[in-house]
Amino acid sequence: MQLQAISIEAVAARSGSAKTTIYRHWPTKQDLLIDVVDEALPVAEAPDTGRVADDLRHFAHDLARILKTELMSSLITGVVDASEREPGMAKLLADFTVRRRRPIHGSVKRAIARGELDAAADPDLIASLLLGPLFYRRLISHQPINNAFLSQLVSAVLAAAGATPVQGGERSVRSLLD
Repeated sequence: MQLQAISIEAVAARSGSAKTTIYRHWPTKQDLLIDVVDEALPVAEAPDTGRVADDLRHFAHDLARILKTELMSSLITGVVDASEREPGMAKLLADFTVRRRRPIHGSVKRAIARGELDAAADPDLIASLLLGPLFYRRLISHQPINNAFLSQLVSAVLAAAGATPVQGGERSVRSLLD
């Protein structure tokens, strides 16, 4: 999708609305595109299951489902491409990633509170460790994103984050994924 080719004028013409109406709702092209991307692409969820491994596994499966859609692939590659040329599009990409990392940050903060992760665990680093391989497989290497890969990925991320055994039982975070 060629996002840089989208204009307020083209949107107004296609919708049959006046440009002033479009500008009233979206003062800039970037504002319009933020809403388009947010509406078109759902945010993967990381529900509070009581265990960080389960939270992150759910998130990874949900994101894998979203990543497999043609719309996601098209929009993401379009936004990344445009962000290299236009500062406004770079901001769109940055805002897009911040909003989509929040569920992981929430899971990590809950895990810290439960003692599953050390208080020094960095939610942004954990998000990067989880998201990077998923996007790489989908957009670069075109390797499969299957259940086995997702389980191994979550195990590796939690091992790198120094996850401790789950409190209240002998099962470790790693055993939850097996």
